[in-house]
Amino acid sequence: MSEFRLAEGQSLLVASRGVFELHGLTRWVQQDGTWRGKTLARVNQLSSLARHPSLPVVYGTSRVGLEGEIHAWRVAGDSAMTLGEKSSDGAEPCHLTVDPSGRLLIVTNYTTSTLGLQRLAADGSFDGPIVQLKLSGGGPERERQDDAHPHQVFFIGETLVVIDLGADLVREFSLDLTKPGTDALTQVRATAVPANTGPRHAVVLPDGRLAVSGELGSNLVVGRLGEPASSWANLRSTRQSGPGKTRWSRNYPGDIQRAPDGRHVYFANRSLDTISTFEVSGATPVLVSELDSQAQWPQHLLATESHVLVAGWDSSTVKALPLANGVPTGVTQLFDCPGAGWLLLWN
Repeated sequence: MSEFRLAEGQSLLVASRGVFELHGLTRWVQQDGTWRGKTLARVNQLSSLARHPSLPVVYGTSRVGLEGEIHAWRVAGDSAMTLGEKSSDGAEPCHLTVDPSGRLLIVTNYTTSTLGLQRLAADGSFDGPIVQLKLSGGGPERERQDDAHPHQVFFIGETLVVIDLGADLVREFSLDLTKPGTDALTQVRATAVPANTGPRHAVVLPDGRLAVSGELGSNLVVGRLGEPASSWANLRSTRQSGPGKTRWSRNYPGDIQRAPDGRHVYFANRSLDTISTFEVSGATPVLVSELDSQAQWPQHLLATESHVLVAGWDSSTVKALPLANGVPTGVTQLFDCPGAGWLLLWN
């Protein structure tokens, strides 16, 4: 099996997700064939990372209780200068993104059903207060879908896309940064996915369709924004029928990532600890492989042309799955990292 190698000048940022004294933002490099890591910032339950579109600045969400936090660091080599850290003004922030102009940070406060909007200064630091846009909705699984629960945000061009686990919706917002506060965002469309999917993360395919991981439905759904839920392909995310191995007997899928060429998507089956690979170039997705990740609770994935990297939160490991024609062929150990929960390539 081929060895995963970083490109020249590249490193891997990993969110080491756990208690403040032991975990936080870490940077990993390869030196003489050995992985070496360094903690750049101590953070309590660092859960996701995102980079600024033009500056060497990385943002993070943290904490799992009623009070979440957001962070900003300027990363240079083996150091990270804190540009800001503050309350997210919501509970359990789990994802964030920056608009293409680099002037607005948007964060999902999952439990309190809000989008936090934080203006950014020219250096990428926080500028002014964070404001909250409340979302509303719900779904059939009342314990998890009692209200809107945004889990992921990303841009398609100038349009902000919000994956709403609680309401079984993919929401689209227009952005106008000349307007103050929450008026900067206007919802322009909400597309329903099959009921009880519990959409968690999504990727955009080359033909414009979305491939979405269903945390509650243990399913992959693929379709076009604006089309009815009945037209979306809906497949089980796993070939397995037995109970899970990690945390829960029920399978709770997590991340999904797209191969660079768009032919495949890689899907993390948490609890089962497997990575499913779907061929998505045709009209109907096909499950072509399911591989034991050898990582407990695979929380986040990173897809490159040669490998899929897996962050195993409960096993505190980062694994690499070599690819042959886009399909994983095995598993190799890269390094141990306490509470590995998010992966970000960094130049």
